[in-house]
Amino acid sequence: MTLKQQFIEKKFYKTYLNENENDPVAVLADLRNSNHPDDDIDHSSIRFAQGELYFENKDFETAVFKWEKVGNQLKDWAKKNIADSYYEIGSFETAEKLYKEVKTESNTLTSEIFLQLFSLYIDISNYEQADRIIKEAVKFNPDYPRVTKIARKFYEKNHDWNSAVDLASNESIRTEDLKWFTVLKGYISNGVTKEMAPDYFVQPLISLGRANLEHFELMVEALWNSYREQSNYINWLQTFNEMLFQINVETGIKWNRLPSIYSNTYKELVEGNYFVSQLEDMMPNFLTNWLRITDLNGAVLATTATLAWDRIFPGRIEYQIAIDAEMAFEQLQQTPDVFESGKELFENILQWALLNEIEVGDRFEWWSSKLTNFENTTMLVAGTAGNGKSSFVNSLLGEKMMGSSTTIPVLFEQNAETQITVFSKDGDTQLPEYADFYDLTTVENELIKGDELVFYELPNKFLQKHSLSIIDTPGIDGVEINTKALFESVKLADRLVYVLNATAPYTENERKILVSIQKQLPTLPIHFILNKMDSIYSNEELERVLAEIQEKIKLDFPNAKVLPYSSIYSNQDQFNELERFIENNVLSTVGNSKHTEKLLLAIRKLINFLLEKRVEKENDLRSDIEWNEVLDDKLNGLLHSLKDKEMEHVHTVTSSYRQLKDELKYDLKLSIPALLKECKELIKEDSDFNSILETLNDEMNQRIQGYVRDVTLPKLNEVLQVWIKESGVLLEGTQAYLADMTDSLNSYIGTDHLNLECDFKVLDDWRRDADRMTSMTQLDDMNILLNSSPSQFILKSSGILLGLLPQNKSKLVAQYQKYVDNVNYDDITSELSNKFFLQFEMFEKTLPRDLSMFLNTPYEHIHELVDQTRASISSYVATLDEMKSNPSIYFDPITYFTVRLRQFEFLALRK
Repeated sequence: MTLKQQFIEKKFYKTYLNENENDPVAVLADLRNSNHPDDDIDHSSIRFAQGELYFENKDFETAVFKWEKVGNQLKDWAKKNIADSYYEIGSFETAEKLYKEVKTESNTLTSEIFLQLFSLYIDISNYEQADRIIKEAVKFNPDYPRVTKIARKFYEKNHDWNSAVDLASNESIRTEDLKWFTVLKGYISNGVTKEMAPDYFVQPLISLGRANLEHFELMVEALWNSYREQSNYINWLQTFNEMLFQINVETGIKWNRLPSIYSNTYKELVEGNYFVSQLEDMMPNFLTNWLRITDLNGAVLATTATLAWDRIFPGRIEYQIAIDAEMAFEQLQQTPDVFESGKELFENILQWALLNEIEVGDRFEWWSSKLTNFENTTMLVAGTAGNGKSSFVNSLLGEKMMGSSTTIPVLFEQNAETQITVFSKDGDTQLPEYADFYDLTTVENELIKGDELVFYELPNKFLQKHSLSIIDTPGIDGVEINTKALFESVKLADRLVYVLNATAPYTENERKILVSIQKQLPTLPIHFILNKMDSIYSNEELERVLAEIQEKIKLDFPNAKVLPYSSIYSNQDQFNELERFIENNVLSTVGNSKHTEKLLLAIRKLINFLLEKRVEKENDLRSDIEWNEVLDDKLNGLLHSLKDKEMEHVHTVTSSYRQLKDELKYDLKLSIPALLKECKELIKEDSDFNSILETLNDEMNQRIQGYVRDVTLPKLNEVLQVWIKESGVLLEGTQAYLADMTDSLNSYIGTDHLNLECDFKVLDDWRRDADRMTSMTQLDDMNILLNSSPSQFILKSSGILLGLLPQNKSKLVAQYQKYVDNVNYDDITSELSNKFFLQFEMFEKTLPRDLSMFLNTPYEHIHELVDQTRASISSYVATLDEMKSNPSIYFDPITYFTVRLRQFEFLALRK
C-alpha cells in the first residue's frame, strides 16, 4: 500500500508496525515514550497515527484531540481527518467548514476533500452543491480513482443528461477510450441528445474516427437516427459532412454502415419534404462524401444522384467532383432497371398532386395509362401529306375508317364494343356516331387546337391478332400544329412506320423530322412504307428506286426496313406481304428498355404538366381578380346609377305630388271664401236675428262639407290616380333599365345570378292610400262667424234691439249681408286646408321611404353580389400573394421529382 493510499484509508499507523506486531496502540505508546520530548516531527507523526487508531475505534473525540496536535507535513491530512470525524458524528456544518479550510498542494488530498464534500452534500440533500463540487472534482483531476464513475452515477440518478453527456463526451475526447464512446453512444441511442446542437459531437466523432472506424460508424448511425425527423436534422447533415472531410479516410476502406445510411437518406431528402433552400448548401458536401465512402453496390445511385443534382443545380457541385462521378458512372459494368422505382415516383407525383388539389384530368390519366400499358404494341403511322398514309391505315384495318387525311391524331385499339372518345385539355367527349368522327377528322375544324386525340375502340381482327394499336397522325404539310401533333403522339408509340411517296421519297424535310424523333426517342424502331409504287412503270425502275431509297435511309437508320406498297391495290397477296412485313420487322424489333423509357416520358410529361398547371393557376387567379374587379366596377356603377335613379324618383314623384296638392289647396283658397259669402243670401227680413249667426255658421259648415265631398275629393282622387299612373310609368322605366343591366351582368357572369326585380307593391299601396284619403270623412265644424269679435257683438246687439221693430228689418238684413260679405275668411280657409290636407302631408313624407322600398330588393342583391365579389377578390389576391411569396412550397417538390427523374434517365440510358 502506497503512502497516499495509507493517508486515504487512515492506515498510516501501519508504517510503525512490524509483521509480528498485533497491538498498534502499545507500539505507538512505546514509540512516543522512547522519543525525546522536543522531537516535534516524530511526535506529530505518532499523534497522527494514534488519531487514526482512535478514529478506527470510533473514539472520534480523542482522534480529534490527537490530530489537533499534529504540526508537521501531515497537518493538512490531519485537518481533513478532523473534518471526517465531525462528518461521522453528524456535525455537517463544522465538517464542511473544516474541509473548505484545508489549503494544500497535494492533488490527492484535494480530490479526497472534493469527494468528501460531495458525500456530505448528498447526505444533507444539497444537490446543487453536490453537482457543483463533483464537477470541480472531475475538472481538477478526472483521472483520480472513481471520480468520473461517481459523477456519471450521480448525473444518471438525477436524470441530468446534459451533464452526463458532457462527461462522456469530454472523457471520450480526452482518453479516446472505447468505454466512454460506448457510454456516449448509449445516451444518443436513448434519445437524450436530440435537442443538442450537432456541432457538439464533432470533436468526439473526430476522436473516435482516429480510434476505431467501426465504432465511429455505430455512433454516426446512432446520431443520424437521433436527429432524423428533428428540426435540426439538416443541420446535422451539414455538420457531419463538413466534419467527415477532416477524417483521413483511406481509399478503398470498407465501410459497413455509412453507404446504406447515405443511400437511404438521399432517397428521403428528395421525396419533397424539404425546401430546396434547406438542402442546396448541404447537398454538395453530402454527395461528395457519398462518392468517397460508397461501395460498388451503392456507386450506381451515388454517381447518378451526383450527376442529376449537378444537372438540375449547375455549378453547385465542384467541377472535378462532377467529372469524377461521370467517369465512375461510365465505368460501371451494370446498372439496375429503374422501372419499379419509376412507377413509385410516378405514383408519388400523382399523390402529391392530389394532396395539393391539382386536377390531373381524364386526358392526362388516359395518356399516362397508355404510356405505361405494355399489353399492346402501339405502332404510329406518319407521313407527308399526300403520301397515302391514311389509305395505308385503312388497308391495315380492313375497312375505310379514315378519309384522305386526318386533321387530328387517332388511336385505333381492339375492343369488343365500339366507342369513340375525344380527349382534350378541356375534358373528354364521347362521339355517338361514326359520322361525327368522320366530320371531326376530315373537315377543317377551327375548334381543333392541337392538343386533341381521338381514341377509337372497335372490334378488329387484325389488331386483335397482333395485339396491336395503330395511331394515324395528321399529314406533315408545313403546318406547325400538325408537326406538333406528330411529336406529341409519337411518345405513345412503340414503333414508327413512315409512309414515303415513291415519286418523291425521303425528302430532306422528312429526314429532318425523323432524325429529330430519333434524338428524342433513341430506342424507337423506325421502318418505312414506300407507297404509290404503282406510279413506277417498270420492275427495273422499281428495283432501282427501292435500292436508292434504302441506301439513303441506312445512313440515318441502319436497322430500318422498307416495304414497296401501293394503296390502290387491295389484293390479298399484297396484304399478306404487308402483314408479314409488320410481323417480321415492325413487331419483331425490340427497343432497349422501351417500357422504362415510356414510363420516364410519362413522368416527364406529368412534371411538365404540373409546372404548366402552376403557371395556369397563377394566370387563372390574375384573370379571376381582373374579372371580379371589372364586375365590381360594373356593380358599383350600377349602384351609383341606381342611387341617381332613386334621387330622381324622389324629386319627380314628390314634386308632382306636391304640385297637385298645392293646386287643390289653391282651389280651396279661392272657392271656400266665395262659397261662404254666398251664404248672405240666406239673410232675409223674416230671419231670426237672435240666432242668425249660429244659423249662418251651421250653413257655412254644411256647404264646406258638401264642397269637399262633391268637388274637392273627386277631383283629388282623379289627379292622384293620374299621378300614380305617371309615377308607375317612371318606375317601370327604371325596372326596364334594371332588366337591361341584369341581362348585361348575367351575361358577364355567365349565369342568371342576378334578379333585380323592384317592389311594384308600392303602387298598390299608393292606390289604397289614395282611395282611403279621398273617401269622405266628416270634417269637424269650424267656428266661422261665432268668434265674438267687436263688430259681431255690436251687430248681434243691434239685431236684438232692432229685430223688435219691423220697420228696421230691411236695414238689419243689409247690415248682416254686408258683414258676411266683408268677413276675412283666409284664416278659416287656411284652417280648413290644414285639417283637410293633414293626411296628405303625412303621405307625402312617406314617399321617399316608399321609393326606397321600391328599389330595396335590387339594392340588397347588388350589395350582396358586391360583398361576394370583393370577398372573392380578397381571397384570390391572398392566394396569389401566398403563391408568389412562397413559391418553394409548390416548386421545390417538383424540383425533387425532376432530380429523381433525371437520375432514372441516366440509368435508363445505360440499358
